[in-house]
Amino acid sequence: MSDVILAEVIPLFPLHGTILLPGSVLPLHIFEPRYRQMVEHVMENEDLMIGIIQPATQDSDRLCDIGCAGTIEHSQQLPKGNYLIQLHGKSRFQIVEELETEALYRKAKVEYSSFPHDTDDPNFSGDTEHLYQNFREYSERNKLKIEWEKIEDIPANYLVNLLSMNLDFSGIEKQTLLESPDLDTRLEDLISLMEMSGANEELAETSPNFLN
Repeated sequence: MSDVILAEVIPLFPLHGTILLPGSVLPLHIFEPRYRQMVEHVMENEDLMIGIIQPATQDSDRLCDIGCAGTIEHSQQLPKGNYLIQLHGKSRFQIVEELETEALYRKAKVEYSSFPHDTDDPNFSGDTEHLYQNFREYSERNKLKIEWEKIEDIPANYLVNLLSMNLDFSGIEKQTLLESPDLDTRLEDLISLMEMSGANEELAETSPNFLN
């Protein structure tokens, strides 16, 4: 994957509580006019990517410094002009500066030098047994219906990113997973967050309610 061309200027798609990770796929329903314009522009210019990035806080115009750029690998236009797209993550980026633009959507100049291995084949040596154990416990606590046969067929490196993107963590927690230096560190951070959710739940159940 090292021959991937990374655009220096990309459109930005701010989404609170949503991250994209390299090598992973993010399905999106595009319905706002500004982002429909963005998708159409990107599809007309095949060398362009979309940068998924979180606002610094839920309702803030200020953005986090780091996001992830991806290419549209599948798109479907719906009858009312909306789009269903699948965005394939290529590399994380850091915003250099946001640019003035006449487009409805935001654009930024970005750099990828802090993430030189994002476009390489993943190098992963994490403790997958610990991952499966914690995910089972997390699923039971949160009453998730999981087809475990399918989960066990997913390569561990993809599973780490899949869970990081899709489990019910806060925006700050997901940003931590996005910014993990490598897959092994992301696995450690992911397991810690799953364990913390269990500890917080136990604390809530055992703490006395002084309001009664």
